[in-house]
Amino acid sequence: MGPHLFLIAIGVIIGFLSGMFGVGGSSIATPLLRLIDIPRMVALASPLPVSFPTALIGGITYWRRGLVHTKAVLWTTIGGAPAVVVGSYLSSELPGRALMVLTGIFVAVVGVRLLLKNPTNEKIPPSATLKREPWSLFVLVGIIIGIFSGLLANGGGFLLLPAYMILFRFSSREAAATSLVAVALLAVPGTLVHYALGHIDIKIAVLMSLGVIPSTYLGARIGLSLSKDKARWIFGLFLLLFGLFFLLRTIYRAEVYGWFN
Repeated sequence: MGPHLFLIAIGVIIGFLSGMFGVGGSSIATPLLRLIDIPRMVALASPLPVSFPTALIGGITYWRRGLVHTKAVLWTTIGGAPAVVVGSYLSSELPGRALMVLTGIFVAVVGVRLLLKNPTNEKIPPSATLKREPWSLFVLVGIIIGIFSGLLANGGGFLLLPAYMILFRFSSREAAATSLVAVALLAVPGTLVHYALGHIDIKIAVLMSLGVIPSTYLGARIGLSLSKDKARWIFGLFLLLFGLFFLLRTIYRAEVYGWFN
């Protein structure tokens, strides 16, 4: 497979995962880009602009089903957008491997929790849940995830989605739908800053986008066809395996190349 086809194939993978689970897939794209010797910061940041069309297409699909909570998106973005800018600038100054280790642990733990017990309460209507929660908590979640998103040049969906499920008791579908739209908005400031820092290769981003568009829609349609319990189990298993992979890969690369390289 030539490098151009390989980049399109990466787009297909991250688009499908984004549509089905509400995650942008940047963390999966980065190690795949490193396989073809793309420089580390370019491999880290170039998938970020792909998060925008990916999240937008998947979000529209869910929006038509009434699963997107617009007020949650608004307040998360208000807190997250400036935090993304701060995190993006810090990415050039701080070693990110320790943060990646913590991220891997967090994702794996959330996956285990989803497999053991459903953290949502399906008997409570989403509107009632939203009315009960202070909007400042959405802003705080946006700030924390925005900083991680900027540091790791990631749309933040793999953290935002479980946060919606555990803290606000969204169902897996509601969390996927809402996080997709929030990720689309948070990807904009991160993309602008990382591009200004010279971390984004436009050609790589465009080629991955070619694979993203059809696969995101397909992933979202499959996600909608799953029962709530099945979606929770699949997503929990995905988070557990991905978190362990992310954690072990980060530790291995830190041991080989050093924690500060």
